[in-house]
Amino acid sequence: MATTTSDFAASAHARAIDAAVPGGNARSVFARRLHVILFVALIVVSAVPVLILGSWVDRSALHKEIDAVTEKHLLIAQNLSSALSRYVVDVKAGFTYAASDMTEHANDDELKTMLESLSFRYLFIVDARNRVVDRLNVATDRTDLPEIDDAGLASFREQARAADGATIITDLVRLDDVPAFVLLRQLDAGRLAVGVLGLDYIRSAQRAIEFGERGHSMIVDAQGVVVAHPNGEWERISKNASKLSVVQKMMRGETGVATFYSPPMQADMIAGHTTVPETGWGVMVPQPMSELVDRAGNTQNVAIGMIAVGILVASIIGWCLARFLAQPVVAVERAARAVAAGRLRTQVEPLPAYAPIEMHSLAVSFDRMVDELRHRDDGLRVAMNDAEAANRAKTEFLANMSHELRTPLNGVLGFSEIIRDQTFGPIAESRYVDYANDIHFAGQHLLAVINDVLDVSKIEAGELKPELSDVDLGRIADGCVAVMRNRARQGKIAVAVDVPADLPPLRADERMIRQILLNLLSNAVKFTSPGGTVTVTAGRRIDGGLTIGVGDTGIGIAPEHIDLVVQPFSQVDSSLQRSYEGTGLGLYLTKTLAELHDAKLNIVSQIDVGTKVEIRFPASALRQAA
Repeated sequence: MATTTSDFAASAHARAIDAAVPGGNARSVFARRLHVILFVALIVVSAVPVLILGSWVDRSALHKEIDAVTEKHLLIAQNLSSALSRYVVDVKAGFTYAASDMTEHANDDELKTMLESLSFRYLFIVDARNRVVDRLNVATDRTDLPEIDDAGLASFREQARAADGATIITDLVRLDDVPAFVLLRQLDAGRLAVGVLGLDYIRSAQRAIEFGERGHSMIVDAQGVVVAHPNGEWERISKNASKLSVVQKMMRGETGVATFYSPPMQADMIAGHTTVPETGWGVMVPQPMSELVDRAGNTQNVAIGMIAVGILVASIIGWCLARFLAQPVVAVERAARAVAAGRLRTQVEPLPAYAPIEMHSLAVSFDRMVDELRHRDDGLRVAMNDAEAANRAKTEFLANMSHELRTPLNGVLGFSEIIRDQTFGPIAESRYVDYANDIHFAGQHLLAVINDVLDVSKIEAGELKPELSDVDLGRIADGCVAVMRNRARQGKIAVAVDVPADLPPLRADERMIRQILLNLLSNAVKFTSPGGTVTVTAGRRIDGGLTIGVGDTGIGIAPEHIDLVVQPFSQVDSSLQRSYEGTGLGLYLTKTLAELHDAKLNIVSQIDVGTKVEIRFPASALRQAA
């Protein structure tokens, strides 16, 4: 039996499937893919609830740690603030008492001991001229007073004056390059009581709070300058930490819990924070978030264990179930591949008893479908053989009829031309000349139709091959325009040629190129109204190719009809009373002849504006200069 087109298509389809799979083993790959897909799907379906539960447990543990820390850290910060508040009250009371009469208290050792325990370093009084007029030696190892210039004392006097006789504590200052607080009280006669308060007590209170690995407390003054901090360098240089978001909250007097990034700790922190109301000092108790995560580690391990066990169980169940479901489908797929390869007598292999009833039903339906497909294929094969025989008969008939059609027609054309031109003498009745002219025109039209039909027949039979030679486009264009000029003149249409003289020769079939131009010119003249213009152009493209074009100012083609006009025997106006005569083969033949030269046909048109048809030849179609 002869191999049919459907057999080739089926074999090609099967080869394509094999080629698409590494090693060509599409059957095993399909089985593996279906098995894996089902396995993954079942894993996802069963593992998602386990993952959600484990994730919830994990997040819940961390949230509980954060809630506990939030409450604890804020409480510690508030307790530290309360302790500092009491300390500030004691400091102010001791300073006020000592400043009331330093001379009288000069020998009061108990007072000095109390002031030293409060971290006082110096107490002295200056008069209106900034001269020290009295002092109280708190400790025997501190005899020299700190150096305070007049500008500093002026600032102190302004702050004390604003307090209206009350004792105040300044923000952190540096005296003799040592950080300290200064207590001020305005006395009579322009005198000013000054107390220099060290940071020993405050820093000892700060260092007493330590928890976890890096949990600590931090104290800043009202301007955000570090007073006490685990980082000794920050304490030594009195680091300004006011840019930290949590410090800004304390500077605004806020109390609460905040998270922030700590540069010295290089970690994200969570801190309870508050302020000392008497001085505006900020107190916070931070701890790295990582420690909270670590403390939730045991719960996380339990959650991870739950997830792992759940996924393992789901994997085992999913693998077995996927294998159970995949085997029947693979059997049907194997049979489908055999059918695609052209083996239409293939049946699905018997399915195992445990296969779902739906799979058995699918196998039975598939076998019935293959039987019906085989019967249809047999019918199609017979019909295709008949169609091929009819097509061969048509081609042979047209080939045999070409001589029978052209010979008498050429005679009609010749005799009508002799009568029209009155070759053997004048004809008295002028109407006979007109009739002869009409006969000659109709014969030419009929001959052109016959030639077009025969060319289509040759194209379908694959017998039309271009005979390549060097073609002078300028000469061809001028000749084609000369043929159409009389017809254009009758239609009052101007025809122009714009073909550069220096174009290289085109390697093409001269007869086909002439036919292409004549077809395009004929269409352009036919569809251009009187007074319009038809232009033949040619030129090189940037990519080295060449384009031949025929443009007109005619009726144009709607965009949705452009693909239609290049089909054989197709016309946009298909009514019985068409405005323009023609077989509808011109553009089809033009496109086909262009493709025989590896060229492309392109149409650009606009209704009531005009049409331009271009034939674009590749650079390889041009003969290059030596």
